[in-house]
Amino acid sequence: MSSPPEQIDHLLEAVCKRVRKSKAHFLHDLALYSAVVLLARCGMRISEPLRLLRQHYRGDDKTIYIEKTKFKKDRLIPVPKAVITEIENYLSVRKHLCPHDENPYLLAGRKQNPLMDYQVRFLFHQAVKDIGLDQSRKVIGNMNFSSPTPHSLRHAFAINTLKDIKERGKSPQHALPILATYMGHSEYKHTTTYLKFLDAEHRQGLIDFAISHQGEI
Repeated sequence: MSSPPEQIDHLLEAVCKRVRKSKAHFLHDLALYSAVVLLARCGMRISEPLRLLRQHYRGDDKTIYIEKTKFKKDRLIPVPKAVITEIENYLSVRKHLCPHDENPYLLAGRKQNPLMDYQVRFLFHQAVKDIGLDQSRKVIGNMNFSSPTPHSLRHAFAINTLKDIKERGKSPQHALPILATYMGHSEYKHTTTYLKFLDAEHRQGLIDFAISHQGEI
């Protein structure tokens, strides 16, 4: 079993391979792929990339403004360079294929609409099956395990961020306030939950925590 970051990379590769190359589907599928990238690389909730408007993306300063999230909070987050590259690629393709496009959303759905939640979920679950991460529900100790959901990417992002900080000799505890703000947590305790799993190297991997707590935080 590969490490969680490698699993995420593998999953994104599988999602990318699911992008259909036909003229009727390519741009739409590329938008769905971009949404999954934002979930995995920025720890967003599934509703957040779908509601982003064009003006919420600020390529010049490499940030995204997330407006009125789950707890009615706004936040401005820095975006990794690799994600900026993916977004710029999508926008370039979109401009080329639809030069007169007036869809207000950053990731355009059909006509003037945003992408739909179920479309992202369907693509995600197909990719999960492609790489063999789908599994039937099972219980190990006091933990429930089932197939990953898009929300699992949010948990994996948080845990892997803290793990990376720890491996660089820094204090994950001190990083929690920044991570909590970045992820838009309403209460600090939600972010502290991730600390207890940093030393659980005997488990299958940090992704286990993500899929066992899907739908939470």
